Amino acid sequence: MKRKIYYFITAITLATVLYFTWALTDRVSTAGQGYNGKVDMQQFGTDSGRGNIVSIQPYMLPGDYASEQSFYKTLDAYLKQAQSKGWLNKNTVVSFPEYLGTWLVIAGEKKAVFDAKTVDAAMRTMVLSNLFSFLPDYLSAKTTDKSASALFRMKAKRMASVYNEAFSVLAKQYSVTIVAGSIVLPEPEIKDGSLTVHDGILYNVSVVYRPDGKADEKIIKKAFPIADELVFTCKADAAGIPVYNTPAGKMAVLICADSWYPECYKNASARHVDFVIVPSYVEGNGAFKNPWPGYSGFDNPADIDKSDIGKITILEGWVRYALPGRMKEAGLKNGIITFLHGQFWDLGSDMHFVLVKDGETIVKQPEADASVVNLWL
Repeated sequence: MKRKIYYFITAITLATVLYFTWALTDRVSTAGQGYNGKVDMQQFGTDSGRGNIVSIQPYMLPGDYASEQSFYKTLDAYLKQAQSKGWLNKNTVVSFPEYLGTWLVIAGEKKAVFDAKTVDAAMRTMVLSNLFSFLPDYLSAKTTDKSASALFRMKAKRMASVYNEAFSVLAKQYSVTIVAGSIVLPEPEIKDGSLTVHDGILYNVSVVYRPDGKADEKIIKKAFPIADELVFTCKADAAGIPVYNTPAGKMAVLICADSWYPECYKNASARHVDFVIVPSYVEGNGAFKNPWPGYSGFDNPADIDKSDIGKITILEGWVRYALPGRMKEAGLKNGIITFLHGQFWDLGSDMHFVLVKDGETIVKQPEADASVVNLWL
C-alpha cells in the first residue's frame, strides 16, 4: 500500500513539474515586427490655430501585443508619421480605436498562442497554460461567458499596466492629448494619474491621457455594449459619459455603439462640446458592405426606420444612425470615428474614413490597410 502511495505521489509530482515546465517556457517577450505596409495619410481642413484631431486607424496583428515594448513601438510608428506631417502640436488630440488595448490579454503568452490559426485555438492554449490562474476566476464568474470573463480578469493587472505605460509615455513624448482607444477591464480607476483595476465586473472603457502623461481621472465606460459584449461586460449609465476640456476645446468620447443612441448626445449637446470622438471596431473583413442587421443588445431607438434593416449596408447604417446623423440632431458640427483594423488569427475587421467637418459628412475608402487622418478644427 505504501509503495502505491509513493508511486502515486511521484506521478503527480512529475506531472506537475512537466506541466509548469511547458506552461512557463517559450513565453514571448520580444517586440513584434509591426505593420510595415503603406499608411494612408489624409487631412481635412486647414490649420486655424484652434487645434486638430489626429485619428490613427492602425493595422494590428497578434505580435504587436507580445510585450509592452512591441505595443509601444507599433503605436509610436504611427505618431512619428503624423509628426513628420506637422500634425502634432500642443492643441492636438490623438484618437485611437476601440478594443486597441483589449488584445493585450495575450501579452507575455506562449509562442503557440501567437502561432495559432484561429482565435479559439489561441484562447484554448492561453487557458491551458494559465490553468491555475484561470480556474478561480472562471468558478467565481457571474457572467454568461465565463471563459471570456475569466481570461480578462486573470490578465487585468498586466493589461492595465502595459496600456497605461504605453499611452502615458506617448502622450508625454509628443505633448498631445490622447484618447487611448478602449480596453476591457474589471472596475477600472484612475489613481494618482495612472490606471488601476480592482476585483469586480468588466467594463469596456476608454482613458484620456493629458500632455503631461497623466491619465484624466474621468473614465469613459461603454453604456450600450452589443449582444456579443453583454455576455461578459456590464453596461454603464449613458448620463455619466464625461465631457473633457482639452487644448482643442470641449470633447466627448462615445465608445462605438454608444454613438448610435440619441441619449448619449444629450450631455454633450447640453455642455456645448466642440467635437466628438468615437473609438470603434467592426468585426469581419469587408463587413461594411454587408446588410445592416439593426441594433444589437438593446432595442432600436424610436426614430429608426425599420425598413432600413437588412436593406442598407452597415456603412450606410453608420452614416445614417451613428455619429454623422446623430450629431446633426444634437446640433454638433465636428467629430470623427476611429476604427480598429487588423487580422487577429481568423478574425478580421473593416475600416473607413467617417468624419464630420463643420457639419459636412465625409466618408472615404482608405487606400491602405492603415490610415492616419488629420481633422483641423
